[in-house]
Amino acid sequence: MPSLMTRVLATPRSRFAVARSPRPDGAARAVVARAALPEHRERADARAAPPLNRRAAVLGTLSAAAAAAGTLTFPRVSLADDAADSSPAEPPSPPPRRERKRVIVTGANSGIGFDAAAKLAASGNDVVLACRTEAKAREAIARIEADASSAGVALPLRGALIPAECDLCDLSSVRRFADAVSSSGAPVDVLALNAGIQYAGDPVVHRTRDGFEMTFGTNHLGHFLLANLLLPTMERSFATAPGGARPRVIVTASEVHDPSSPGGNVGLGAGLGDLAGLERDGAAFEMLGGGAYDGDKAYKDSKLCNVLFAKELERRLERAGSPVVVNAFGPGLITRTGFFRYQNPLFVKLFDFATNDIFHVAETVDGGGDCLVYMIQSPELEGVGGVYLNNGIAPGVGKTGHKFEIGEVSEEGRDEVEAAALWKASEKLVGLAA
Repeated sequence: MPSLMTRVLATPRSRFAVARSPRPDGAARAVVARAALPEHRERADARAAPPLNRRAAVLGTLSAAAAAAGTLTFPRVSLADDAADSSPAEPPSPPPRRERKRVIVTGANSGIGFDAAAKLAASGNDVVLACRTEAKAREAIARIEADASSAGVALPLRGALIPAECDLCDLSSVRRFADAVSSSGAPVDVLALNAGIQYAGDPVVHRTRDGFEMTFGTNHLGHFLLANLLLPTMERSFATAPGGARPRVIVTASEVHDPSSPGGNVGLGAGLGDLAGLERDGAAFEMLGGGAYDGDKAYKDSKLCNVLFAKELERRLERAGSPVVVNAFGPGLITRTGFFRYQNPLFVKLFDFATNDIFHVAETVDGGGDCLVYMIQSPELEGVGGVYLNNGIAPGVGKTGHKFEIGEVSEEGRDEVEAAALWKASEKLVGLAA
């Protein structure tokens, strides 16, 4: 049977090459309609700087030059000098644009993270595979290179695939990774917060190294800390970004964050309950809402946290005038990965058979990987922030009956008060609070 890389990379075009143009014969499986984007483009345009006077132009030029050099120290400019010297100044040349983007993907050793990393490398990006251990990252790179070789695909020069340890259930590992990235001087154009874990069906409360409930600690807190630590590097990288593209933070969420969705209405629905469990038990909480532990609900709650975090981070960056934009997406139900490894094996086999072969509602790893690649590099999302795209079920569309398009998050996912409260609580838990 052909390998994943053989099937994906030997084809003349990627699944999402079609999605960037009007759908042919109405059959494209993933289209972000341009008509849905104007309000978000207006928000992105609001970040553009107003017309500059001479002094502001000088400061802006110095800022860009300092950012390119990896420092944010600006020399003082005297207002008196500004008034006395009316002759036009010769601005320094802007830093040269890089040819390739650098993308960080967490959880890149399996599932849609691995699939996306392979496709991004094949299309000419430098990809950092941020995995639980460096050994896992190196194994993933070896598989990508072997698949590419067997498919006759020439990957970019060696060094385009970079292995790294970033264990999201260990905040010290997250800090070491972020420090290494920042101190290296290497740019970061896209940060894909993709890794995830769940313990549905397991009655045991697992804990991270720092003592947090594992699902929340890994899926939300680890990513929350990583994004905050890397934002300065991403903002500096904008000065040399290929084509002037804005840096992107991409959050892999899920439709199960919404209790009214087909996946979210099975069992207990997501809901943070005003963070009552955290308020009562501190970092030792089992469920954010304070109820009895339920591994399936804990996962749904973590996906709701992903949505709330993405929305709140975008709001904060927009207010600050940052070039970084933030979007979230749901890749659909994907059963044929190691994601369900903590559930009863017999149940997993039956569930996989039912969703893939009887009801045809599951998405493939290939299709989910395409969704992540689209979020990372689609020109339709250039400068657009604050949107959520969902890979919903659409019988008869594409290979697997799914349509990837802009959707709406749940009512709780739109709660700005709750998002701000979760942000403040998360800052305290990871040690970022003043």
